Amino acid sequence: MSTKIWENDLIGVLEIPSYDDMPYRDSIFINKQDSLQFIVRIISQPPESFPNVKTVTCFYSDLEPWGFEDDYHQPDYIRKDRLREWLDDRLLVFKVERRVKYNHEEVFNTKDVRVLPKHPSFNQELRLIPVPIFSRESHSIDVDEFVYRLSNKKFVGRIDNISHESNDTPSLILWRDEIEDEEQYKVFGEFEHHQYAYGGFSFGLRGELKAIDFKEQWMDECYFCNDVEDLVYIPLSIYQDMTEAMELAKSISEISLIEKNETKNTQITNEEQMVPQYLKEEETKTKVFVQAEKEVAATVQETGPATQSKNQLINEAEQEFLELFYSQTQDSSLSYKMEDLINFHTSMKSSSLVILSGMSGTGKSKLVELYSHSLGLKGEQQTVIPVSPSWTSDTDLIGYADTMHMVYRPGDSGLINALKKAEGQPDKLFLICFDEMNLARVEHYFSQFLSILEMEQGKRVLRLYNDDLENRLYNSAQYPPTILIQDNVLFVGTVNVDESTYHFSDKVLDRSNVITLEVMPFNHLKSLPEKKKHLTTRKEEIDFDTYKSFKKENRVVALQDDELALMWDLHQALQRVNRQVGVGPRIVKHVDQYLENLPIQTYLTREEALDIQFVQRILTKVRGSEEQLKGLLGTYTREGEVIDSELILLLEKYEQISTFTKSKKVIQQKAKELKLHGYTF
Repeated sequence: MSTKIWENDLIGVLEIPSYDDMPYRDSIFINKQDSLQFIVRIISQPPESFPNVKTVTCFYSDLEPWGFEDDYHQPDYIRKDRLREWLDDRLLVFKVERRVKYNHEEVFNTKDVRVLPKHPSFNQELRLIPVPIFSRESHSIDVDEFVYRLSNKKFVGRIDNISHESNDTPSLILWRDEIEDEEQYKVFGEFEHHQYAYGGFSFGLRGELKAIDFKEQWMDECYFCNDVEDLVYIPLSIYQDMTEAMELAKSISEISLIEKNETKNTQITNEEQMVPQYLKEEETKTKVFVQAEKEVAATVQETGPATQSKNQLINEAEQEFLELFYSQTQDSSLSYKMEDLINFHTSMKSSSLVILSGMSGTGKSKLVELYSHSLGLKGEQQTVIPVSPSWTSDTDLIGYADTMHMVYRPGDSGLINALKKAEGQPDKLFLICFDEMNLARVEHYFSQFLSILEMEQGKRVLRLYNDDLENRLYNSAQYPPTILIQDNVLFVGTVNVDESTYHFSDKVLDRSNVITLEVMPFNHLKSLPEKKKHLTTRKEEIDFDTYKSFKKENRVVALQDDELALMWDLHQALQRVNRQVGVGPRIVKHVDQYLENLPIQTYLTREEALDIQFVQRILTKVRGSEEQLKGLLGTYTREGEVIDSELILLLEKYEQISTFTKSKKVIQQKAKELKLHGYTF
C-alpha cells in the first residue's frame, strides 16, 4: 500500500448527505472494527496538485484529543447522533493522506486533525481561501523592509501549512502589526506569480504594489487556527470584497508622491500617519536592505558609491541564483541541505574540476543537471559524458588522427565537439560532466586534462594531433591540431565508491574538490514537495560575464596567519608519514580561492567552510596502512572514540579558527577503518 500526504492544512465540515442520491448512505457510520467513521467535505481551497476529491474520511480516534468520547455500549444510532451533534458547531482542520490499496483503489483520510468553532454566520455554501500572514515576530523583518522586498521581488519569509506550488499564488497577503497590545492588519497585493525557496515566498506583482486596511468586519468572519499564527482562512465573499477594494486603491508609489507634495504644516489623520512610516519611496530606497547586502557594503573599503552598487547587484544576482538552485532541488524531490548546495557552487566557482562522490542513488548526476538548469544553460551548453570502463588512454576520450584514411576521428564521448562550440561562443557558459568517471583509471584517459586545467587563461590548450599533420588531414579545418579551453567551460565529475571503481591518485586529488554527498535521514523524504514534471525555468540564462562576476580571483594568498600556520603543521605531519604526500602550495592556493569565493549568506560561515576544505582537499589524501597511519589518525576504541591522534590534537591546537567538526568526524572514520581493515582509503 503506497501513501502520499499533502502537508498544507485544509478545512472541512461534516458532510450532509443528499436524500436524492440513491442508494442513500449516511455520512456517519460504524466500520467493521465497531468504530465511528464519518465523511468530511472540504470547504477550503486545496492545492493545485490535489486530485478532484471533494470529501475525505475521518475516524473517531482523530477526535479523542479534542474531547469527544464514544460510548460503545450505546445503540449505533445514539452513537452516531452524539457525534453528529458534537460536530454540528465545529469545523475540522487537517492534512490529507492518500492511500493506494493493493487493488489500486485510492482512499483519502484526514491526518493531524484539529478543531475550530463555527462562526454564527456559517452556512453550508461557505468557501474559504487560505491567505498567508507576515509579521515582525515570525519573520524578523519590519514593515519597511517587508514593503521593500515585495516591491523588488525579494524573499519575504517562510509560511508553512499553505501550498507552495507555483499555480497556487495568493493574490493578496496580510501584514500583522501589534500596536498597544492590539493586532492590526494590512492587505497587500495584487500578485500573479511567486517562487518558494529557502528564503520563503517571493512574489511577482500584477501591476504596482498596493495596500489597504483589513476591516474589522472582515476579521470577524475569518478563521484563525490557534496553532498556526501565519495563516488565516478568509470566506470567498470577503476575499472578493478585498480584491475589489484593492483594485480601487492607489498604488504605494502614488501615495508616497502625495505625501512628498504635502506641506509640513498639513494636519495628518492617524490613519494617514501610518503611510509614511513604510511607504515613502526615498526612505525605502535608503533604509531597507537585506542583511546580506549590508554585509557586502561593509566589506567594500575605500570605494565609491558606484563600486558598492555594482557589488550589491552582483551579490543580488548570485543570491537569486542560489535561491532558484535550492528551489529546483526541492521541486525535484532531492533532499540536500542549503550548505551542501553553497559548497558545491563555491567549489564550481573556485576549482578547475569538482568531483561529486557518494553511494549510488544519492542524486549526483541530477544535482549537476539542476545546477546547469538553474544557470539557464540549454541544449549544447550542457554535455554529459558517460565514462566507459574500457577507456585506457586519451584517445578514448579525445580521439585520434587516422593516418591511414588521413582524417581526425574525435572520440565518441562528444567532448571535442562541446569544446569547439565553447571556443566559438566565449560569451556563453558551458558545463561538461564526466559521469561515473572512476569506472576507468582517471590518470589514463584524463592525463592531458589534469595538466591543462591547472594552467592560466589563454594557456589551456588541448592538443589533438601534431601540427605537421594539419595540411594532410582532410578535416583539419573542422578539427585543428589544438583547441583552446577557455574559462567559460565548467568541468564536473561524478563517482561511485564501490568494488567496481578505481580510487584516485594524489595527482587527481591535488587538482579537484572532492565533495562527498551525504544521505539525509529518510524522514526528510516525507517533508519534500511532490516532484514536479516541469521545473521553474530561468527567463534569461546566466552568461559567462555574469558568472565570472560571481568569482574572485586573487593573485596573492589572503589566508590568515593562523590558517597558514595550521596548513604548514599539517604538511609536516603528513610528510613524516610519507615524503610523497603533503599539503603543497597548490592546495593552499585552492583553499584560499575557495574561502574568498564563499557567497555572502548565513548558512555556511568561513570557519565551517575551512573545515569543509580540509575534508575535501587534505583528508582525501590520507590513505594507507595501519602501520603508516596509526600515529597520525590515532586508535579507535570500543567506546567509539579516537585517542592519541596527532591530527586531532593539531586541529584542537588551532580551535580558535574553526571547530573542525567535519574533519574530526572523517579522522574518526578513517581510524575506525584502520582498526577494522588495517587500511583506509
